[in-house]
Amino acid sequence: MGSAGAELLVTLQILPGFFSNCLFMALYDSVVLLKRVVSLLSCSRSVSCGEWRRMLTSAGLRAIWNSFLLDAYKQVTSSFFPPVAALMGDSGNGGAQTGDECSLLDFESSDRPLVVNFGSAT
Repeated sequence: MGSAGAELLVTLQILPGFFSNCLFMALYDSVVLLKRVVSLLSCSRSVSCGEWRRMLTSAGLRAIWNSFLLDAYKQVTSSFFPPVAALMGDSGNGGAQTGDECSLLDFESSDRPLVVNFGSAT
């Protein structure tokens, strides 16, 4: 797949999240606008009711789009995963003995998903 195809794939993956954020900002702006209209109707002519700052602006949309692009192009390295200790009965860890330090990626396999449960027994 070429560079243009990869960029199209990334764009298609981040569009739903981007549009949901745009919808949220539009709803927020409409609620704030409604509150502002109500407060303007109830304010006396001599009292200032404050300034309304919209969220759904072109600068806001660009910032959200760029943040989605940054997240989409993040690189994951194997140094991200801290070392783990092998337990008795673990399979697929490269033959590590119980208590030996190994990488979390040593447990991955192409024929089954790697499921990691970070729980607490406190």
